[in-house]
Amino acid sequence: KPVPTDIKKRIVEALQRAAHFDAERITVEIDGHKAILRGTVRSYAELKDAERAVRNAPGITEVESHLTVDPNVYTPAHDY
Repeated sequence: KPVPTDIKKRIVEALQRAAHFDAERITVEIDGHKAILRGTVRSYAELKDAERAVRNAPGITEVESHLTVDPNVYTPAHDY
């Protein structure tokens, strides 16, 4: 049976692997079998991708999303 810290670690790793959104802007709390997401994403598609990544984590049966969409959220500049 996965422990909450292991579940949270797996969720964070899954979010970081999803290169199409900035996982640094999302925090994850685990409450039993529920994952609580907070933070800001750039689009509705990113919001759904983050929720899907969390929903697929072992031991998670419920996702409570407090993510907000802001298309103007900071994206790191490229080094030129």
